[in-house]
Amino acid sequence: MKKSFKIFSLLFGAILFLAEVPANAAFIPSEEKCAVDTYYSPFALDLAPDAILLGTGAALAITGLYRTRRDSYDEWYEKSYSKNDINGFDRLWYNSYSSSLDTLGSVTCAMNLVVLPVGVFAVESALGNFYGKEWFSMGTMLVESWLFTYGLKNLIKTTVQRTRPYMYTDTVDEHSLDNHDYTFSFPSGHSSDAFMGAAFLSYVFCQYYPDSKYKIPVIATSYAFALGTGLLRIASGNHFLSDVAGGALLGSIIGFGIPFIHHRMALSKYGRNSFSVSPNGVSARFYF
Repeated sequence: MKKSFKIFSLLFGAILFLAEVPANAAFIPSEEKCAVDTYYSPFALDLAPDAILLGTGAALAITGLYRTRRDSYDEWYEKSYSKNDINGFDRLWYNSYSSSLDTLGSVTCAMNLVVLPVGVFAVESALGNFYGKEWFSMGTMLVESWLFTYGLKNLIKTTVQRTRPYMYTDTVDEHSLDNHDYTFSFPSGHSSDAFMGAAFLSYVFCQYYPDSKYKIPVIATSYAFALGTGLLRIASGNHFLSDVAGGALLGSIIGFGIPFIHHRMALSKYGRNSFSVSPNGVSARFYF
């Protein structure tokens, strides 16, 4: 859990710093310019909805963290586990614990959660194609997404209490035996974060730059890191394939859902949707 808070702290600090980066639009080709003008931004913030989202996300995160720290879970007492207790699907691929692969999975997760989203928009900002006020909007949406992901995955982990795959082998993570983490296999938290970051960056980038030739490279890179994170969580012995799939689904829904809500708020705020009836017929325009 400490790794997640360190990653989040880096993210928040980077966003605060980059919000002050000046813009210089002279170097941007017209087809790459951000879909933001004097009257319209793809995403909007609103005090009441964002207070609800941030408040709910914070409540979920705090509750989830508390549940991982409580002392009411059963102690290990050198209990042995049989691979016959693993379902047939997950029994096909599970591994002993590897500290190095565990660390590498944390690095690829941080790439998607912090480095890629901040780096991509930092480059656009330095080129004058991402405006200072948009950093606050993007940062708020990313914080909300992370809070929901962190809280929900911990609530599910502590409810399901699935034993990690390395417990069925001869090499385990000794530290996890003391803090009950060995029972928090489903869903994969790293995969939740990584796929949340991939879905978030892909959706937000495409909304800001709908005509950009870099959409496919950005999407492909973010999902490559997300997939790599999931595979490393399996290879390190921390998760089964179904844990990674569950985490990927959870993170993807939140990473797309939170910015989608703010996009709909922008459409409503700026009146981008329209419907009219005239003597010549019916005209409608909707943005998604």
